[in-house]
Parts: sequence; C-alpha cells; structure tokens
Amino acid sequence: MYPYHKLPVPKRGQGLIKLRVTQLEPEPRFKCTACGICEKNCPQHCIEVVKMENDKQPEVYTVNYGLCMFCRICIDVCPFSALEQTQEYELIGESRSDFIRPKEQLMMRTVFVEPEKETRTKEKTEA
Repeated sequence: MYPYHKLPVPKRGQGLIKLRVTQLEPEPRFKCTACGICEKNCPQHCIEVVKMENDKQPEVYTVNYGLCMFCRICIDVCPFSALEQTQEYELIGESRSDFIRPKEQLMMRTVFVEPEKETRTKEKTEA
C-alpha cells in the first residue's frame, strides 16, 4: 500500500506540468517561446512568464503548484505544444515557497522531437 508501493496512475491521470526542451547541451533550449498565452488563460494565475530580450525563450517561467488545480488549460491553449502533463504526482514541501517551481525544475530531462509531418502523410497514403 502507498507510500511503500506506488499506485498505478491511469493513462489520463493528471500530474505535474513540465516544460518541453528541444536541446539540453550546452545550454537548455525550451520549446516555449514565452508568448504568455498560458499565463493569461490560467484561471488560478499560478504561472509567471517573462520573455528574454532578443530571444524567443523564457527568462522566467514559474508554476506555483500550491495554487495550480491541474486543469490542463495551459497545456491546451499553448500553440507551440511546449507544456506536457506528466504522470508524476508526488510533491511535498515545508513552506508555500517550496511549491513554486522555476523553469530549471520544470524542465523535462529528455529532448522533445516532433514527428515529421511528411512521414506521417506518406504512411497514410501508402496504407
């Protein structure tokens, strides 16, 4: 039983939100362009986005999980598919500030690769 054995999460289970990354080395590049659409549409106002000057990358990207209700609106409205909801659900802290996560902690640890559109169209045509 939990916490000794983790419970299986359903496929559509809603866990922590993470930022997709297109490059890890030498410096991480986020899929996020810091447009702020997720921030504007968040009903709890738990996302903060600040854009870098002269670059389409977030200088500041934080999610306050203490306020987040995991509604997926930020994921659904993102035109760049920069956010992903994971199966992770364990999050503990001693104070409210422990639930505010910066982009370094929100970053996925694997590189996101988009499937090529031409390949998918060819496969459908051949079938």
